[in-house]
Amino acid sequence: MKLTRRSALAGLVAGMTLLGTSISAQAQDDWPNQQITFVVALGPGGSADRTARMLAQKMQDELGVPIRVVNQKGGGGHVGHTYFLNMPDDGSFFLATSIHPYISNAILQKDADYTLDDFAFINGQWTDIDLFALNKDLPYKTLDEFAAAIKEEPGKHSISVVPGSTGYINALLMLEGYGLSEDDVNIVTYESGSAARTAAAGGQVDMTVLGADGSLSIAEYIRPLAVASEKRLPDWDAPTLNEALSDEGVTVPPLVGSMRGLAAHATFKEKYPERFQRITDAYKAALDDPEFVESLKKQGIGAEWLGPEKTTEIIKSNFEILKRFNDVAG
Repeated sequence: MKLTRRSALAGLVAGMTLLGTSISAQAQDDWPNQQITFVVALGPGGSADRTARMLAQKMQDELGVPIRVVNQKGGGGHVGHTYFLNMPDDGSFFLATSIHPYISNAILQKDADYTLDDFAFINGQWTDIDLFALNKDLPYKTLDEFAAAIKEEPGKHSISVVPGSTGYINALLMLEGYGLSEDDVNIVTYESGSAARTAAAGGQVDMTVLGADGSLSIAEYIRPLAVASEKRLPDWDAPTLNEALSDEGVTVPPLVGSMRGLAAHATFKEKYPERFQRITDAYKAALDDPEFVESLKKQGIGAEWLGPEKTTEIIKSNFEILKRFNDVAG
């Protein structure tokens, strides 16, 4: 059979195509093969930064490449989010920060030109949960009893919160669940969680709604009535908010606090699904290591594995709550 110039050229092109495909596939299979950067959209030394640095140190062993951490603070996370989204979406950059509620708040309050759909959330590792806690000297043993007292004498009782906090919004959600409104209680705002907790511990207010972990320091002075989460917390003998509301026949979507974790570009997940799975598996493997989890606990850092689907579900459902209470959150 005579080989024509045209058929030879076609064969060469086909061979080069196959070679290019093979090289491309091999490059993708070899990922990661260079340094990875974790972007923290907040300042150094905070809880998100500490979480990112410990995670980077562990995951570079899992992935076999160095991982550096850079801080891009400003605008309540907005500067860092923008910086990250402008970086290559090939898996060389990831957002390791408080992925909630900072991204949602930037979208709602800072006219951000990105949406939640621009991020592929991998895991929410450490999430703050709000605690509904009553001064221990008050007679009410349950949230139902306290709500009944509010109904009986509107305006008499008080709740301390921090302005713009998830605790403020969760207090409003709790009141709604019992058919009450903000006008039925005195919402007393304090500029710090410490001051708001001290007010409840000292009896200046009846109840506080603030982060459960931070409230451990005043545990002897308060009575836990509920937690704003889907499951109970080991450190507090209290039902979830929806368990407390069960006799009312209603459920409310609890708003979670700061969620430290990891996110990728949405386009990274779309273009490189194998790489996205690789980083996901490496993250899960890190949190499956008992020694690493113990090291996190010693630093007061959470180590929960939610996975991409559950993390995204929580962030998107909470976005709707933040959107509804945007005037309070702002």
